[in-house]
Amino acid sequence: MVELLDCTLRDGGYYTAWDFEPGLVRTYLAAMAKLPVRHIELGYVNDPMPGYAGEFFFLSPERLRQARAALRPDQSLVVMIDGKGTTPERMAPLFGHLVGLVDMVRITVSPDKLDHGIALARAIKATGMKAGFNVMYLSTFQTQLSKISAAFEVPEVFDSIALVDSYGGCTPERVESLFREMRAALPDKTIGFHGHDNMCLAMANSIAAIAGGADVVDGTLIGMGRGAGNLRLEAMLAYLDGRPGNMPVDYEALSSVVEPFDALQREYGWGTNLPYMISGVNNLPQRDVMDWIGKKRYSVLSIIQALQRQAASETDSRAYPSLQPLANSTRPVVVVGGGPSVRRHADAIARFVDRSGALVLFSSSRHIDLCDQLGGEQLLCLPGHDAMRVEVTDNLGRMTAAIVPTPPRVDGCVPAGFPLQVQQAAQLTAAGTGDTIGPVSDVSPLDLALGAVVALATKDCLLVGFDGYETASTAEQSLAREVQSMLDVFRQKYPGTRLRSLTPTFYDIDAFSVYAELAALS
Repeated sequence: MVELLDCTLRDGGYYTAWDFEPGLVRTYLAAMAKLPVRHIELGYVNDPMPGYAGEFFFLSPERLRQARAALRPDQSLVVMIDGKGTTPERMAPLFGHLVGLVDMVRITVSPDKLDHGIALARAIKATGMKAGFNVMYLSTFQTQLSKISAAFEVPEVFDSIALVDSYGGCTPERVESLFREMRAALPDKTIGFHGHDNMCLAMANSIAAIAGGADVVDGTLIGMGRGAGNLRLEAMLAYLDGRPGNMPVDYEALSSVVEPFDALQREYGWGTNLPYMISGVNNLPQRDVMDWIGKKRYSVLSIIQALQRQAASETDSRAYPSLQPLANSTRPVVVVGGGPSVRRHADAIARFVDRSGALVLFSSSRHIDLCDQLGGEQLLCLPGHDAMRVEVTDNLGRMTAAIVPTPPRVDGCVPAGFPLQVQQAAQLTAAGTGDTIGPVSDVSPLDLALGAVVALATKDCLLVGFDGYETASTAEQSLAREVQSMLDVFRQKYPGTRLRSLTPTFYDIDAFSVYAELAALS
């Protein structure tokens, strides 16, 4: 009979920074006590470290005692530690005082670091507590079980071993076969499966693991967990309900706890999507894929190729004519960002361009459909793969030229048959000082646009549509920090160029009004 392990608060903490409302925690523990869930993995026990993480990342004995009191006597209380961030010497101080309160410590470990995990497990076992492994990246060794053979040679140092489909890239056929091999190799050990749902196969793979001999299957409520999420615990409970030897499901209790986590799902939006599916089938870190897609600069294909470490020979190393300075350095350059204020004030911006004779520089293809309305001489920055978008090729009529970063640049930046003259400009920040996408530097829209402003040698740079965020998601906060950093670098390096915003902005920059500028020009 397979047992279920719920790790909702531990894995779900990646979305909430391991903060959960006390009322939600009480509801969760009360429901778990009524459900056929054998193991409750409450969170992490860790040494202090930089950055904010909440209570369930640094579990205290007091919180663990409260959980222990709320659960049934036959349920085990489990905690986790990240194997790569600690040493065997720290196991006794971290866990020695939890013996009798916590039943097992699970260690996350990659296959190539299993020797280190074994050393940690020895130290945990020396405290008198059970130790288990969560071996990551199953899809990368699903046809080579020998990759974790080190664990088979020392079964005395661990009590359980769970294989984690970190990328969600496994298939049911391979999972069942692999667990049959595992069962034969470790007949007396508890073996488990932790599935991610990138390919919508967490449920199918969990059933396959059970068929192959798994003793324990991990799940979370509404699949809450890192990236695409995990096996939905409620789905597995329903699947196992009524089977011989299983405790019946209390659907009233299940409903009471699913409802608040359903609300969290609507707030945080975990679950699979096309990028997660692609990361799963290509065995790529889903966080990296989503981070790059969230920047909206590159095609999905190029991101996959870059993260697979495509060779530098596959970059675009073509040299284009350099962008030349303006004939009149007092001519203003209006840099168009992606914020909604561009549309709201488009008519005023257009009148300013007309009256001032400003050059319009689109930092990206966002708002390119407004090019006819804004008027004037226009340039388009292509920091990534904007040129591949249909809306770009449909709105190039007013553009004088496209501006690309100096080489090497991501392959496909300028597709074959691109109809515009192409010129190049060095990005504002030094190449290689920031993030990279595969073998080339990542160039943000503003990084390239401000580099173009430098090449144009204007003394008056005006920003529109660089609104910032009054409230921001994590991805938006990252983009906002990136933009502010560029603005700060520009002001420091080019104090002779006036840099200001003509539309409302939350960035730390001189703010003026496009309407005041119009009044001055009338």
